[in-house]
Amino acid sequence: MILRNVLFSWLMLLVEVVPGQQAARNDDVQASVEECRSIQMTLKARAQIQASGDAPSADDLTAAGHACDRLGEAIPTSDPAKIQPAAAALRAILARLGLPPASPREQLVALEEAVSGSSGKSLFYKLPDLAKRAFNAGEADKAKAYSNQLLEMASQYPKDWNYGNAIYYGNFVLGRIAVREDNLAQAGQYLLAAGATPGSPQLDSFGPNVTLAKELIEKGQSDVVLRYFALCKHFWKMDGGKLDEWSATVRKGGIPDFASNLHY
Repeated sequence: MILRNVLFSWLMLLVEVVPGQQAARNDDVQASVEECRSIQMTLKARAQIQASGDAPSADDLTAAGHACDRLGEAIPTSDPAKIQPAAAALRAILARLGLPPASPREQLVALEEAVSGSSGKSLFYKLPDLAKRAFNAGEADKAKAYSNQLLEMASQYPKDWNYGNAIYYGNFVLGRIAVREDNLAQAGQYLLAAGATPGSPQLDSFGPNVTLAKELIEKGQSDVVLRYFALCKHFWKMDGGKLDEWSATVRKGGIPDFASNLHY
C-alpha cells in the first residue's frame, strides 16, 4: 500500500534524526503506522456502504483513519513535537479499538470508559470484548465478572445476533481462567459449552477463537478438544476443511497451525 510505504520511509528517517531517548516512543509510532495499514484497508472496503448511509460516519474506526492521516502528515516533518502528539492521539483511539501499541490494560480501561453507564443491548454487545480484554490485562476477577454477566444477559436476548457470541466468549474466557488456575476438567467443560453455541454472523463466517483449545491440547486434553471440534461443525459451515485437518493433526499427537483463529 502506497501510504504504508511512505510512512515507513519517513519513519526510518525519523529514527535517524531523533535523539536516542525517543527510541521507545519511536517503537510506538512504528506500531501505530503498522495498524494504520489495516485501518485504511478496512475503511476503503466499507466506503461504499458508508456512503449509502448504512454505516456510521463518526465511529472510532473512522476517527482512527483521520488520526492516521494526521500522523502521516506529521512524520515527514521529522519534528517530534508534531509526531508524538499525533501518535498519542492515534494511540488513544487504537486503545478503544483494542489494537496495539496500546497495552492490554490501556485497551481495557478505554473500553470500560466507553461503556460506562451503558445497559441493555448496548452493554450486551460490549461484554464479550470487556471479558476478553480483562483477561488479557491480567484482571482475572473482572474477566470472570464480565463473563458471568454476559452469560446471564444472554438469556434475555435469545434471538439477538450477539447471542451466539455471548455463549461462546463467556465460556471461552471462563475456560481460559480455569486453565490458568490449573483446573483442566472445568476448562474442558467450558470449552464444550463454548462449542455448543448456535453460532453468530462472526462465528459462522470466520470461525471461533481456538486459543482455549490450543491451551488444552498443550495440557494433554486432546479428547475434549476433538469433541469441541465436532461441536464447532454445527455452526462453522465455512471452515474450508480446517476442522477436519485440525482433528487429524490432534489425533496424530500434534498441535495444528491455527493461524488467524487464535486472534478472532
